[in-house]
Amino acid sequence: MAQTPGQAPEKDFNFRVAERVGKQVARAREGVGGRRMTAQALANRTAELGHPLDRSVIAKLEKGLRQTITVADLLALARALDVPPVTLLFPLNEPEVELLPGERRGVWSSLLWLTGEAPYPEPPTSYTESQRWEPPPAIALFRQHDQFVREALAAASRAAEHRMQAALSAGDDQAQLEAAAEADAQLALSLRGTIRAMRRSLRSLNHEPPPLPKAFGDLDEEAS
Repeated sequence: MAQTPGQAPEKDFNFRVAERVGKQVARAREGVGGRRMTAQALANRTAELGHPLDRSVIAKLEKGLRQTITVADLLALARALDVPPVTLLFPLNEPEVELLPGERRGVWSSLLWLTGEAPYPEPPTSYTESQRWEPPPAIALFRQHDQFVREALAAASRAAEHRMQAALSAGDDQAQLEAAAEADAQLALSLRGTIRAMRRSLRSLNHEPPPLPKAFGDLDEEAS
């Protein structure tokens, strides 16, 4: 589109994304930890993280004067501000975001697309019933793996708590606590088998499973 003489050229998509992130950086910096973080403090923190961003660079970004932002910049700024990177890219304080050039979508549905939890969102004017969505197998397995690890740890913790309470009890109360401890212990054992199988599945897809808590550190040895 031709520009009217004297009219500022339209910012390209890179510029608009950088401008959006800059606004969120400023917003996060004002409220980090319940107190204000200066631009210099943020610059110092990015330097500590190994990806230094000068205070003047941060100021230009926040004022919408920086034409681009790299993924490395985004990650370093998010870590320095102690916020998830997606919250800098997708402003949850706004209803919509320009997801691709000229395509505005709901912020939450855009975030879910980025994290692999939903398909690319439809335009707001063509919303229909939620379409069937199957996340990529590896992502689904990683999420299920995390869920089962949490459940197994919780079951093992409950079993230990029940045993401790049973040792201090007597009669019917003791019997009930011992039964509850056994049930949770069996659940934890069953979940261990599920986690072991899931780790095999991930490796069969050429993915490395995430590290396990110390309590389950022997699962990979059992599987070998």
